[in-house]
Formats: sequence, structure tokens, C-alpha cells
Amino acid sequence: MSMIQEKIKNTKSLFIAALFVLTLQSVSYGQRSFESPDSLILCLHKVLSGPAGARNWELYRSLFHEKAILGVVRIDAQGHPSYSSSTPEEYIKRTDEFFRTNNFYVEETHRITERFGDIMSLFSTYKFRAGGGVKAQQNGKGINSFQLIHDAGRWWIISIQYTNERADLPMPKQYEGVDMK
Repeated sequence: MSMIQEKIKNTKSLFIAALFVLTLQSVSYGQRSFESPDSLILCLHKVLSGPAGARNWELYRSLFHEKAILGVVRIDAQGHPSYSSSTPEEYIKRTDEFFRTNNFYVEETHRITERFGDIMSLFSTYKFRAGGGVKAQQNGKGINSFQLIHDAGRWWIISIQYTNERADLPMPKQYEGVDMK
């Protein structure tokens, strides 16, 4: 074999090895699974759920479009509903310590989906269990309003707006649904 043929063979081998590594990396971060909205939402819940400890924030980041925003309506100190928003990165910084020191499990129980072309809106009912670490155990449910876009061959979360059920805001029957498995 000539020196040129040997270099071509080595270059091909290196290219195949690099392609294999990139494929494994893409599968491990779930990129291929984001071809469907279901896999995107399931992955979000899996990343956030688990016993007290570190979360896979790299995978979490990969779920969101670069322009994504998250918002929540909570009750403020005066007892009034109050909205706050953050980027996915700000959410990570704000909640990382909570996840490290508390169990947290969330799952979707009902969903209403509307789609037009490459945009989709999901009204997703969830239930959660939190605490058992530093905080006392809490259970609850609420609704995530997801806005998704399909771009570059996959789905992205562009927005999540959410609020939990409260005494003054009971879950409407049409969003209760039957537990999803």
C-alpha cells in the first residue's frame, strides 16, 4: 500500500470514528428523540424528576430554543397573583440547589394539543411530589402551557408558562383527564 493510500485509509478511519462519537453524543443527549413533541415533554420531566442530587442540565438546555422563555404565576407576599419569567439558564441557576437537596418528581397526567404547521401549543396537566430533603414533603398539580416550534428537523420548546393549583384556583374538570401512563 502506498503512503497516499495509507493516509486516505487513516483519514477514513478517523472520519468514521469521529462520526460514531458524534452519533453517540447526539443519542446520549436525546437530540434524535426530539423528532416528536411527546419525546420532548417526556425528556423534560425525566430531567427534572429524581431523588435529591444533580440534574443533567446539559440535556435540559438542549430541549430549548435559544430564544426560549419560562414563566410562572405565583401568589406574592400580599396574596396577589404575580408573574415572573426567566430564561432556561436563569431557571437552572435559581433551582439547582433545590434539586440538589430535595427529591422532586413530576409527571404529565393530561394533555390538550393544538398544531398548525411548525407551531404547536400544549396545555399539559402535571402532578408533582417535592421535598423530603431540606423541605417538608409537598404534593400538588398544575398546568404547563408549552409552545413548541419545529425547526432544523426537530421540535424545540420556545416557551413554558405554568402555575400550580391553589385553594383559590382549583383544577378545572376538563384538565383533569385520566392519568397518562
